[in-house]
Parts: sequence; C-alpha cells; structure tokens
Amino acid sequence: MDKQAEIKSVLNTQSFINEIQEMIKECYADIENSNPEDVATRERAYQRIKAIDSMMTRLQSVVDSDKIKDKSWTIL
Repeated sequence: MDKQAEIKSVLNTQSFINEIQEMIKECYADIENSNPEDVATRERAYQRIKAIDSMMTRLQSVVDSDKIKDKSWTIL
C-alpha cells in the first residue's frame, strides 16, 4: 500500500476521527476551565489545537494531491 492510500485509510477510520475530536474537546475544556489569569494554559491549549489542525490539513493534502494533479491537467 502506498503512502497516500495508507493516510487515506487512517483518515477514514472512525476511531482516529473520534480521537482527534476528543483531543480538540480537551483543549477547549482547558481553555473554558482556566482561571482568568492563567494565560499560559490557554495559550498551550490554543497551540495544541493549531497543531492538530495543521497535522490534519497536511494529511488531507497528501490524500488530495492526486485530485489536484488531475484537475491541473484538465485546465491545460
């Protein structure tokens, strides 16, 4: 199985999706439950959310790379 197919398989796995959603929920809970003066906790949670989003975007772009290549040929 090639890299693209492996990543697509993982991204389509419900347990993986659930785990990512749970991680994001935990970050939002950290933000919601932090004290007003606890900026560091909120910043850490925000950075984790951004890292998760960045990772998911990167993985999705690997999966979609062939779609983009196919569309570029139709333009020419």
